[in-house]
Amino acid sequence: MTTSEDDLMRELLETFNVEAKEHLQNLNQALLQLERQPDEERRRELLREAFRAAHSLKGAARSVGLGEIEKLSHAIENVLQAARDANQPLGPEVCDVLYDGLDAAEKLLGGQEVEIGALHGRLAALLAPETAPAAQTGAAPAEAASPVDIFEEEPEPDFISAPGGVPGHGEAQTIRVAVQKLDDLMAQAGELIVSKISAEQRLLEAQRIRAQLEQWPKTWRDLKALLPRLAGALGDTGLHLVEVLADHNDYMQQVIRIFNELQQALNRDAVRLGMVSGDLQDEVRRVRMVPFRTLSLGLQRTVRDVARKEHKQVNLQILGEEVELDKKVLENLKDPLIHLLNNAVSHGVEAPDARTAAGKPTAGRVTITVQQRGGEVHIVVRDDGRGFDLDAIRAASAARRGPRLSVDASAEQIISLAFLAGVSTACEVTPTSGRGVGLDVVNKHLADMQGRITVETAEGKGSTICLIVPASLTMTRGLLVRVGDARYVLPLLSVEKIEEPKDIFAVEGRYMLPFNGKSLPLTTLAGALGRTADKSKPAGEMLALIIAVSDQRMALLVDEVLDELELAEKPLGKPLSHVRNVSGAALLGNGEPVVILNAADLVKSAKKASPHAVSIIETAASDPKPNAHVLIVDDSITTRTLEKNILQAAGYQVTTAIDGIEALERLENNSIDIIVADIEMPNMDGIDFTKQVRESTAYREMPVILVTSLESRENRERGMLAGADAYIVKRGFDQAELLATIEQFL
Repeated sequence: MTTSEDDLMRELLETFNVEAKEHLQNLNQALLQLERQPDEERRRELLREAFRAAHSLKGAARSVGLGEIEKLSHAIENVLQAARDANQPLGPEVCDVLYDGLDAAEKLLGGQEVEIGALHGRLAALLAPETAPAAQTGAAPAEAASPVDIFEEEPEPDFISAPGGVPGHGEAQTIRVAVQKLDDLMAQAGELIVSKISAEQRLLEAQRIRAQLEQWPKTWRDLKALLPRLAGALGDTGLHLVEVLADHNDYMQQVIRIFNELQQALNRDAVRLGMVSGDLQDEVRRVRMVPFRTLSLGLQRTVRDVARKEHKQVNLQILGEEVELDKKVLENLKDPLIHLLNNAVSHGVEAPDARTAAGKPTAGRVTITVQQRGGEVHIVVRDDGRGFDLDAIRAASAARRGPRLSVDASAEQIISLAFLAGVSTACEVTPTSGRGVGLDVVNKHLADMQGRITVETAEGKGSTICLIVPASLTMTRGLLVRVGDARYVLPLLSVEKIEEPKDIFAVEGRYMLPFNGKSLPLTTLAGALGRTADKSKPAGEMLALIIAVSDQRMALLVDEVLDELELAEKPLGKPLSHVRNVSGAALLGNGEPVVILNAADLVKSAKKASPHAVSIIETAASDPKPNAHVLIVDDSITTRTLEKNILQAAGYQVTTAIDGIEALERLENNSIDIIVADIEMPNMDGIDFTKQVRESTAYREMPVILVTSLESRENRERGMLAGADAYIVKRGFDQAELLATIEQFL
């Protein structure tokens, strides 16, 4: 073949590969529904869809010379025709063989070697058992009577629309694009984000220069008061000096005017750049987003196949399939979810007779619920089985010489052992369980995405496992913190809470921090990074970040929490691509590079940090200054903590709420003087909350300040019409502005 012919064949094979996967997916989906015994009309429709997919796959395979896939597709066609002619439902035994045929075709697509001789025999046996031995040789079933005329055929759609083609009403033309091209485009969009942040920084610098220039009119007024005396005292020289100063005033007035025009232009450009870069980033991110339902078919097959092997009845329900995640996140979730479903069916759901004896329905129930919460996606896997066997987990860990736990260890501590490699409660090794790799795989994948896991279990009632992952990996929302004279960014997804370290105590030479009824290991971020900690600064004057990665939690002390940022993360190239504790780097608005830390590595490093890295110095609690009581309403824990720290340092009393509904309760139970609220919040947003405050007789006159990232004129008008007294934009927010605005209304 010539080079051009090779290129053409390569392109045809790539196109066929994509098309074949779609046909296999349609076949799998149809079989899963046929196996549930639908009504007659739906059964005929599903058979028609399945046959059409098998027939199309056969024709496409023939066109590119893939004979084995063509033969398999034809054999599946024959089975589907027989089911239609005999008006018989497709039982689990028949579907087992058909699924094996589809799996074999998928492996052939991937270039794997597959022995399909026995499979052809099994497929042939479904049609005529007496011919099965002859089919074991690997020959394809004879095409004696093609079933093509049994079903109504529809023309095959083109892979992409022909050039110049006009889409029909309601249709959208599409084209497949390599993910790498989207990654490159997102990287360029990230560069624009850096430029936007830099432009905003320049604008702030311009504002500071303008503030200095605006001091000149006051200086000129003072000089004018002295000019008559200067002119009289110095004679002609004084008169000349007066003229020079007057000319200088005219010049300064012109400079101020020009600078004001320049600043306005800078502001317009910065706003425009922010809008364009933000829109571009959102559009590229949206193109990369894929609905969770793309995993549904594989998860349904997993539950179906494991339940068949375990001789159990299990129904899987998936809620929130329309939630979209970045394609890479979705790919990274596939294996963890398959392992969790394996465990739910193998270890969780009981056998039918055991469920009946326990008063449960014969068929077990597994539910996957997908919810988007800001930049995070929560995926909850719940089963109604027997729950985690804590004694068995402890024994399995001990057999593997895993960590030793005290007799009074909590359920959470014991369950964490199940996520260690090699720990399994299965009595024997089977194809689906017993090797102790399932939850370990979940742990590793979640750590790679810097996600986290929570587990709840109730004996005899089932288990609930929640995976919390970023919706996208292309941009990083991070927490900028200070350690000594250095600044670092921690991925916001891994920061569960920011705490003031109180009641610190030591256990076996290690410091611990009480948190939500538990005790977390405590060390400094400096110690975890191998830096020299400032031992003169007591822990009580620092902030504790509760870091959660996978199922592990740790408290890290930092000197200061500076800001919450969205950054375009850049991976480090060789030879820095595998630096411990570092996942990448980014540029701040002033052009300064900052290191983005890897939370999973940090947890490991923190465990090895010196136990003496924390300086515990008792400090007398200072009495709070008698000052106003501020209610902060914001669903972001980072924003709440930052604002709370700023206001408490200024002597204010502070109460917090996560949304408008909780804020109304706080108003009833506290003597509040002023409200600082976000606009975008769940349940009840800041606009509706402000309206409720203004409609209340008790709180009608209370000052309300809205602090938000929504900086358009329309949103400002909405806030003011709702009754807000002031409006602070987060993009230009600083603590001096917040304090000055609050003081203005008190």
